[in-house]
Amino acid sequence: MSDRAFELAEIIEHVGSWVEHPLDVSAFLEQFELSPAETTRLRESRRLLALVWLFLLANEETEHPRNPPGAVERQADRVLELLA
Repeated sequence: MSDRAFELAEIIEHVGSWVEHPLDVSAFLEQFELSPAETTRLRESRRLLALVWLFLLANEETEHPRNPPGAVERQADRVLELLA
């Protein structure tokens, strides 16, 4: 089982949400009325999932890349932004 904040974080931080056609995160989140606790959980979950994606992208097979060049570096920037 999961919760709404974690599920929203999964959508936002999934590599498909930013690698080619970036999701407008602010507009997306405006569709939901989050409680203060959910807002905190969303931020924490986004940090966790951004780190997960960084590890997944960093360990991608170089002979058969699934993501565009520079995706690891862009994800690292996302992680640093979320941790700031």
